[in-house]
Amino acid sequence: MEIETVIYLTNTIICAIIAVLMTDAWAQSDSRESLRYWMIAAWVMLVADILFAARPFLPEMVGRVLPTLLVTLGHAALFIGTRVQAEQPAPKKLALTIVAFHAVALVAFYLLDPGSIWRRLTNGFVWASLSLLAYQGLRMSPSVYWRPLTAPAKVFLVHAVFHVFRVILSLVADHTANETFSKWVAIIGDLEVSFFMVALFVGLLLAHLQQRNQQLSSALAEVETLSGLLPICAWCKKVRDDDGYWRQVDDYFCRRSQIRFTHGMCSDCGDKFKEEAKADADDKSDPKQPE
Repeated sequence: MEIETVIYLTNTIICAIIAVLMTDAWAQSDSRESLRYWMIAAWVMLVADILFAARPFLPEMVGRVLPTLLVTLGHAALFIGTRVQAEQPAPKKLALTIVAFHAVALVAFYLLDPGSIWRRLTNGFVWASLSLLAYQGLRMSPSVYWRPLTAPAKVFLVHAVFHVFRVILSLVADHTANETFSKWVAIIGDLEVSFFMVALFVGLLLAHLQQRNQQLSSALAEVETLSGLLPICAWCKKVRDDDGYWRQVDDYFCRRSQIRFTHGMCSDCGDKFKEEAKADADDKSDPKQPE
């Protein structure tokens, strides 16, 4: 068994485990819109690795085009998920445009020159661009997605840099016409897939869990703040805080929780206001006679 086949099979097992984990996380999460795209990406990457491993048994055009295009589709789903996580509009048109461009390029390279160096350059350019776009999306997300050393945003950034580095190595290998060097460049690229998948999806799951933990901690703190006895004035309805100051009810809650008030008028007060306004109008229309 060739080393490339072993790597593809290893990647397939890793992707299968990751896809199952992402599906379980998506099924159990309440805020799961971004997880849905990341889960889809994991399954698409799994299918791509299966096709890479089965490439010797596939028609030549299918084996040369479809697995590579599925990798791009998986990257596009990851990119969309990062923007959704950042609560930004899902850039589906941009992602589909990039996928369509890559599909046309792959077919053109297969028909004109399957071994062209420009095919590898295009792959590296497309995957690096999508990784940089995903990095930008996570930079707009909560800090757990980009601040830690192992944050998924940093994984995307390293992945983009790797593809640029790989393109440079491919150019060097093509210029020197060293087949052994070219083979090792390809092997390093295949091995990087495993590291990228593990680092990225584990980082995404950890960041998601940390974000949920922060949300639950904040909700618990708010519940504790709003629980217990609350000293309130029986006349003016002001509330006494822990420092002994009497504050308006809305000011008290705004200081101690994430509650924000919008002011309006209830129906009883509205009726009372109308009656008072009508009484004032009647008084003005019927002035007192001079004594």
